[in-house]
Amino acid sequence: MKTICKVLFTLAATSALLFADATDVTPKKVGPVSYYGALHTNGNKIVGAKNGAQAMLRGMSLFWSDATGEPYYNKTVIDWATDNLKIDVFRFAMGIEYYNSDGGTSNAIDASSSYKGNPGGMEGILDRMVAAAIENDVYIIVDWHSHRAHYETSLANSFFSKISAKYKDVPNIIYEIYNEPVNGSGGNWGNIKSYANTVSASIRKNTDNLIIVGTPVWSQNPQQGASDPVSAKNIAYVFHFYAATHSKGSYSGNIESALNKGYPVFISEWGTTNADGDGDPNTSATSEWTSYMDQKNIPNCNWSLRQKTSHIDNKSEKSAFFDGGSTLTTEKDLNEATLTASGSIVKSYLTKNARTWADSLTKGKRSGSCAATHIVAKETESTLSGKLKSGCTYTSSNESVVTVSGTTLAIHSYGYSILTGNDGSQTVVTIQRVAGQTINGFMDMVCRYKGNCTSAKGSSRLLDYDGDGKIEWTFPASGKTEQGMTYTLTSLDPTYVDVGKSSCTAAGCSSTQKEGQIWMYQMNKFGSAKIVATAAATTGYRAMQDTIIVEYRKAQNTLSTLKSYKFALGERVENMFRDISAYGSPVTYTFDGESTSPYVTKDGNAAIAGNTKAIVTVVATIPETDSIEALKKTVIFTIGDTTAPVMDLSSNSSSPNSSNSYTPGGNPITPPEAISSVIAGQGLKANVHGGILLINSNRPEPIYVDVYDMIGNRVFQQITIDAAKSPSIGLSGLPQGNYVVRIRQQSQRITLRWMNK
Repeated sequence: MKTICKVLFTLAATSALLFADATDVTPKKVGPVSYYGALHTNGNKIVGAKNGAQAMLRGMSLFWSDATGEPYYNKTVIDWATDNLKIDVFRFAMGIEYYNSDGGTSNAIDASSSYKGNPGGMEGILDRMVAAAIENDVYIIVDWHSHRAHYETSLANSFFSKISAKYKDVPNIIYEIYNEPVNGSGGNWGNIKSYANTVSASIRKNTDNLIIVGTPVWSQNPQQGASDPVSAKNIAYVFHFYAATHSKGSYSGNIESALNKGYPVFISEWGTTNADGDGDPNTSATSEWTSYMDQKNIPNCNWSLRQKTSHIDNKSEKSAFFDGGSTLTTEKDLNEATLTASGSIVKSYLTKNARTWADSLTKGKRSGSCAATHIVAKETESTLSGKLKSGCTYTSSNESVVTVSGTTLAIHSYGYSILTGNDGSQTVVTIQRVAGQTINGFMDMVCRYKGNCTSAKGSSRLLDYDGDGKIEWTFPASGKTEQGMTYTLTSLDPTYVDVGKSSCTAAGCSSTQKEGQIWMYQMNKFGSAKIVATAAATTGYRAMQDTIIVEYRKAQNTLSTLKSYKFALGERVENMFRDISAYGSPVTYTFDGESTSPYVTKDGNAAIAGNTKAIVTVVATIPETDSIEALKKTVIFTIGDTTAPVMDLSSNSSSPNSSNSYTPGGNPITPPEAISSVIAGQGLKANVHGGILLINSNRPEPIYVDVYDMIGNRVFQQITIDAAKSPSIGLSGLPQGNYVVRIRQQSQRITLRWMNK
C-alpha cells in the first residue's frame, strides 16, 4: 500500500480465548449443568451424575441446520434464549442428507447444509454451539436429525465416535443418535436397535453421557425400546408429539409403558400444532401435555426456534416460535420480535417454570451472618459497593471475573464467581455480557487470486484499489462501527494478508471511498490470516475486540461445459471438451481410466457416442500451478437409451468370479472396481460403475439394496420403490475398502463384490 496508517497492539492474555475451540470454553452463567453435571439414568429417571437429583429440563429445539435454520445456530440466539426464555437445554437438529419424513430420498438437503455433503462445516457449527452451551451452562442435544439413520450407520458411527472423543469431558452434551425412525425406511425396532448398539458402543468408549434413542413411527413408541433395550448403559428412549395431532389420551400410554419397564423417556421434540408444523395451536391439548410432562418430570424441547415464514422453504411454519419472515439473529431483533401463537404458549410454559440455579448451586450454604443476596451486574460497570456485609471477608472463586476488597466488588470480565464468606456462607455474583459492536463487512471470507472475496453476505471484487501493484479488498469509507465508534484493524499474519489504511484511487472505488483513506485487506501470499478489530466502548455496548479469518487462495479452475450426459447411439455433442482451461492450463481426459474409449470419441471439443450401449466414466484433470488450483472433475456418459448397460447375467450366474460389465462381443474386461456377480435373477440386472450402483429390472416390485463391509457389518441400506425408473445409487461416499453389495427384488438376488478406491 502506498500510504499506511497502522496501530499495533498486544493481545496478550486474551489471545488464547479468541482462537480457542469449545473444549477450552468455561461457563459464564450458573445453570443446570453446574448443578446436575453430566446426565445419567437411574431406573426410569434421568439424574445428575454430580448429585443424583432427578433432572427436569425444558428447552427449545433449533430448526433443521439448513439455510432456514442455520442462522439461529449462533451464540447470540442461545444467550438470548437462556436469559429470556430460561431454557435449560437446546437441540442441535443436524440434517444428514434428506428431509423426507417418510424416510425416502426424493428431497435432498442442499449439500452445503447437510452433514453428508459438508461434514467439516457442520462440525464447525457444532463446536460453536457446544461453546454456547458451555458458556450458558445449559445442555445441548446433538441430534442426528434423520428419518433413515440405520441406512447411515457408517457415517453416524464415524461422527459420534469423533465428537464423543473430542467432547468426552463436556458434561453439557446429550447424544440423540436417531431422530425419527419411520416405517417407510424400514425403521422397525430391530433395525433401530442394531444401529443403536453400534453407535452407542462407540460413544461409550469415550463417555458415559446420556444417549437418547429414537423409536418407531416418528418416535412415538418408547415402550418398544424399553421392551427390548439397547445394549448400553445410560440410555433413554425418545417420544415426540404434536398436540393438535397426537392427544395425550391416545399416546401417553406408550410413555407409561416404557417408564413401568424401568427406562426413562426424553421428549426431544414436541409442538402445539399439527404434526406437519401447520395448523393453529391446540391450546387445551398442549396444556394437557405440558402438565403431564411436568408431573412425570420428563425433559422436553419444543419445535422450533425459527421465524414463521422463510424464503428458503417457502412454507409457513405455525409451530415456529417467532412470527414474520425475517431471520432474527441480533439481540435487538430478538428483543423486538413478535411471537407466533405457538411461541406465546411456549414462552409462558418455559418462563413460569424458570428456576434460580444460583440458589440450587449454593443450597445449604445460604445462611449465616455473611450471607448476601445473589448479585447480578453488567460487565461495563467497574465496581459495586454496598452489596456485601460489613465486618465479613469474602474469597472469590473466579478472580478473573470479580475481586473483593472489603465490601467493594471490582468487575474484570463477564462470567460468574462464588463468593464464600468467612462463616462459610456463599453468594453467587453473575456479571452479564453487554452487547458487542459490529463493523459492516467484518466477517470471515475467502478471497481468490484473479477473483472475488466471498463471505456470508455475498461476493465482492478483489482489485488493486490504491495503485501499488498489489490486490486489495476494501471496507466502506466511514471507518466506524455501526454503533459510531472509530475502529482499528490489525493482521496477526501479515505475511499472507495485511491490513491498513490507504487512498482508494481505482475506477472501482465509490465516491465515498475516494474521500480520505479507508481500510483495506492486502493479499500478499496464499494462506490465511487472523484479522482483529478493536474499538472503544460506547453507551450500551462493550469495547470491541473481535477476530475473523481471511483466506487468500489460488484461482479456482472450472470446466462448466463438461457434464454428465445421456447420449443417443451415434450422437455428437459439441463443446463438451475444452483443451485449455479458463486460466490457460492444459486439460487431459481419461475414459474408464484409459486415454481413449471404444464407446465414446473425443473429436476436438465434441463428444461422439458410439453404436454400443455403455456407461463411461470420464475424468478431466487440470494440473496445479503456482497460482491456479488443480482440478479433477468426474462425469458419467450414458450411451444408449437405458440407464444401465446391456448385460447377459444369466449366462454366467454360476461363476463367482465372472465379470459383470458389458463389453462388445461378450469379451469381459476388468473395470476400475473389482466386481463379481454371484447370483442373478431373470430380469434383474445390476453393476457398479464409477462408484454408482446401476440397477435395471423389468418388474415393478420394490428393490432392496444392502452393502456390507468385509467383516459382515451392514454399512448401507436403501429401498427403491419405483423399479421402473432404472434407479442409480451413489456408493462412493463409503470409506475406501472392499464391500459386498446385495440387491433383492422378491425372489431374485444379485450379489456383487466391489472395491471402493
